[in-house]
Amino acid sequence: MKKRYLNFDDLEQFDQEFFINDSWCNYCDEADLGIIEPKIYILDEKQYLEGNCKVCGKKQTTEIVVTYLND
Repeated sequence: MKKRYLNFDDLEQFDQEFFINDSWCNYCDEADLGIIEPKIYILDEKQYLEGNCKVCGKKQTTEIVVTYLND
């Protein structure tokens, strides 16, 4: 199946900041380093965020999982 890119700027400001700042880099082996050049896409009915690590510059891809808490 083909990636279907969405417009990252269409996300709420809070979500944009969360996704940009709360990221994991497999190369740096560290959390919350941040990403630049964020892109969001859907593939096989799953949503992903990709971008480059702010520290090492390598491409990162993360599946976005939304969970809802019950009252």
